[in-house]
Amino acid sequence: MLLRDIRHYSDLRYQGDETMRERKELLSEHRKVVLAEQKKWADYLENLDRKITYYETEIEFLGEEYGKKDGTVPKCI
Repeated sequence: MLLRDIRHYSDLRYQGDETMRERKELLSEHRKVVLAEQKKWADYLENLDRKITYYETEIEFLGEEYGKKDGTVPKCI
């Protein structure tokens, strides 16, 4: 939630119960933003997991010698 929205929400709280509907609406709108961010981060995580799985599979297939820190790659026979 943006700082200005937090301030607005806080101001509404101090105005009392007559602002409950507006506060609920602010929170509902913020929830939509949070859900969209959550989806975005879930997509990022899924992409990372795919890449990690790819590297794990390739390293296992090519053997432990593949990708040594010294930069050498085993020769195919």
